Amino acid sequence: MSARTALRLALAAALAAAPALAAQEQVQVIRPEARATDSAAARLPAEIVQEAMHAYNDSLTTRVIGNFIIPAGSRHSGPIAIYRGSLRVSGEMTGRVTIINGDLIVDATARVSGAVLVVGGRIDVKAGGVIEGRQRAFQKPALLYRTGAGLLALRDEPRTLGSLASGSASLTSGRFRTTLSVETGRTYNRVEGLPIVVGPSVMREGLKDIDGRLDLRGTGWTAPDRTHRRARFGYSARMEFRFGASRRLTVGGEFYRHITPIEEQPLSRSEAGWSAFLFQRDHRDFYQAQGIAGYASYRFDGGLTFDASLRRDLERSVPASDPISIFRNSAWRPNPLIDDGHFITTRAGLTYDTRNDTESPASGWLVRGWWERALSDDAALLSFPTEVRDPIPTGRYSSERIMLDARRYARFNPSVRASLRLSAAGWVKGDPLPVQRRMALGGPDILPGYGFRSQNCAPAALADPSHPALCDRMIALQLEIRTRTRFGLPIPTADPYVTGLQRLLAIREPDIVLFGDAGKAWITGVGPGRIPNDRLPVLREWDYDVGLGLDAGGLGLYLTQPLTDRRPITLTARLQRRF
Repeated sequence: MSARTALRLALAAALAAAPALAAQEQVQVIRPEARATDSAAARLPAEIVQEAMHAYNDSLTTRVIGNFIIPAGSRHSGPIAIYRGSLRVSGEMTGRVTIINGDLIVDATARVSGAVLVVGGRIDVKAGGVIEGRQRAFQKPALLYRTGAGLLALRDEPRTLGSLASGSASLTSGRFRTTLSVETGRTYNRVEGLPIVVGPSVMREGLKDIDGRLDLRGTGWTAPDRTHRRARFGYSARMEFRFGASRRLTVGGEFYRHITPIEEQPLSRSEAGWSAFLFQRDHRDFYQAQGIAGYASYRFDGGLTFDASLRRDLERSVPASDPISIFRNSAWRPNPLIDDGHFITTRAGLTYDTRNDTESPASGWLVRGWWERALSDDAALLSFPTEVRDPIPTGRYSSERIMLDARRYARFNPSVRASLRLSAAGWVKGDPLPVQRRMALGGPDILPGYGFRSQNCAPAALADPSHPALCDRMIALQLEIRTRTRFGLPIPTADPYVTGLQRLLAIREPDIVLFGDAGKAWITGVGPGRIPNDRLPVLREWDYDVGLGLDAGGLGLYLTQPLTDRRPITLTARLQRRF
């Protein structure tokens, strides 16, 4: 057995065993805790951050950096504050307890007498353990840093690269609040160039059981279209209402004309924009959609949300333009043609989110899935070799597809975390998928060890420089093990330029990331090169890679070694977490 074969088998075994390991840890160590009744949701209240900071900076407080243990039989009196670490109590404690970006663990033999505040972590009281005093736990981390004097200070929340060129002004009149905003579309691509979005938002708030919002937006595309196949500008008019005391039910509608990406991967919207602007590498394809849509969602307890939508739009092919790029100035990759026509699209989905932090989760689940049906009476379907798609008779066209993205985050101890992701999508029923509903694998996200769309299902006889995504099914597994380092980042400095750059990139103490990926994209059905509808590809047909990376928050560097086809090691830079 060759070394590469052994590595592939080991990676497949690790990916297959990871769900069982996560389930085992759910019972023993890393079970996702129920959220505290007074915990913060999306944003940590400013007064809580101030309270935690002042408690740490108090001259009477015992300050500790990192993990701290009070053994059984021992006793500590007086206020104590822990920064970037967890406190484990097996003995007795008397006094105020403040933990910033860590956990409080109270063992069965422990007694804590005093108010407890945990920010950026959880409170875990074992059977028999006692806390006498008010308990508050906020899972959102506090944006604080340690000064040269050993005290904590506020760190401004970083602005993303995509939000740099934006501005807004607000006016309140009675119960109505109007905000006029001007911003970029937070991306850059070879069809639109840099989208400039401007328009007002009007919000009606303060009623007992309903909020209303009207958003009007106009979009200017800076890249010229000399073929006149793309509209001159885009627009959106959206009306949305939220109902109930806790605003669980959302109902809305929208008129729109905009440029829509065919796939949401291999990079995020912001990362794809910077890749195109700097290096002339546009990882997405696009089409123009113009129509009307209605949608509704309901948020249940426990992190579960149901959503549904119905839209009717005209979907049209648009050409690539010739916007500028900083470090390259060759021809852009052509934007592929799609199956033009009017489509009625119905979608229903579920989202289950119990993550402790949406930006850098250490525990919990994120599961998203949806079913979609597309109907058309006038679609102008492209002609492809039969390896890609059988001929479709003219008339009513109908296809169905599904998507699943399931992620599990687990923490083995305060420094070591694991993440597992399963992605699957594709055709399930009806006619073959239109081009704008198809997919591919390969590139800097799911399989970073392989080239852009190395699995795009195009037959050798199809010489298309646009390199379209033509697969109608895909499946992928990703596994990460992370451990936090102490490199002293962000760098303490008085230089405003260095400080600004670190804030811009959201630099923090980096994680060392050990990861592995496996995936396969294919065309389903009967025929040469296809896989039957009721089967998955065998593991030897998948692509595998393993790698090592350094993730410092807003900037990550990853070295990846493919395990098939004797490919070289690749270096990938990311502006956000892999998943």
